[in-house]
Amino acid sequence: MKYLGYMIILLGGVAGYFGVRAYLLLVLALLSTFAFAAARRQTLRDTPQAPDQNLLFDGAWLFFSQLLAIFGAYLIGVFCNTAGGELFGMWVSGNRG
Repeated sequence: MKYLGYMIILLGGVAGYFGVRAYLLLVLALLSTFAFAAARRQTLRDTPQAPDQNLLFDGAWLFFSQLLAIFGAYLIGVFCNTAGGELFGMWVSGNRG
């Protein structure tokens, strides 16, 4: 459970690299939201002066923040699969040939 969020974000990057449709990102963000919602709910209820104890808004915040992170990884995956991404990888690795 500790590394599940990172694995889901990594799946978003792999999906971008292989050209999977972007609607998969919504499914991954929803999966990530359900995976972390119980722990966040418990933390919210245990915090006596939490700024926001509305579970609906907290769930929406979690969904959209996960969607943003997954979309960023998706765009990096798309970039890595283009000619510009290949040139960038060659430049970073020092391969100038």
